[in-house]
Amino acid sequence: MSNPYLIKEQAIISFSGGRTSAFMLWKILEAHGGTLPDNLKVVFANTGKEMPETLDFVQACTDHWGVPITWVELSEMHREEGDRYFTKGFRIVDYASASRKGEPFDIALKAVPSIPNARNRYCTGELKIRPMTQYAKSIGFETPFLTVVGIRGDEQRRAVKIHGVVSEGQEKYCPLWIDGITAEDVGRFWDKNNFDLQLPGVNGVTDWGNCDLCFLKAKNKRISLIRQRPDLADWWIQKEKEKGQLFRVNFISYEEMKLIATDHGDLFADGSDEESIPCFCGD
Repeated sequence: MSNPYLIKEQAIISFSGGRTSAFMLWKILEAHGGTLPDNLKVVFANTGKEMPETLDFVQACTDHWGVPITWVELSEMHREEGDRYFTKGFRIVDYASASRKGEPFDIALKAVPSIPNARNRYCTGELKIRPMTQYAKSIGFETPFLTVVGIRGDEQRRAVKIHGVVSEGQEKYCPLWIDGITAEDVGRFWDKNNFDLQLPGVNGVTDWGNCDLCFLKAKNKRISLIRQRPDLADWWIQKEKEKGQLFRVNFISYEEMKLIATDHGDLFADGSDEESIPCFCGD
């Protein structure tokens, strides 16, 4: 069997800033003798709503492993052709200049009349996928180019939906899934490593990953996070009020979740919850 981490064609390594995608990056580095060839570029797309610890971790991977990571952000959206919206521009940032107050997300929210939701999660495309595609084109990658994504072997349903699929100028490739890597494998790696993501996790997976209170996370997970960090809810509350819409249709608002988390404990929790919905971001 060939090494799934030995990648010979032009490819973008999509780095979400989580433990799984960082483990994948390490395996790719290992397969290439510790140094990435010119055909491989590591890209982190910052929404401005990642936890500070995530940004610290992305920089730590560069510092400890000597691997260049390009940080990109949505910088402009422009309306064309009626009701269709396109990402107009991206910018390259770094650890010091990266947005930390949701600025890229704000750009998308101001351009699109509707708020993103589980059925129309345009935030993934506008804040992650398209800035990566624009960056790849800017350095001469021809589309469709390979995008390496950190989906594990224990995420079968996610993997079969995206592995080998061509969309948005990208062909998704999931080497961890091919290799059968599980969350436990990822957890063991970081337990033995000399640095780690400074967010709580179980077997290499954290509820704090991706956008801090992403609407795709299950209700009880978001309430739990708000209980620990009530301030995180304020941005999401403000956006729902500005748009006059909810991130989860027919669901409680972030303001109600903050009320439950901070004033009433579990008084209104019924002990049940919907499952989190995975997105492109990884963990």
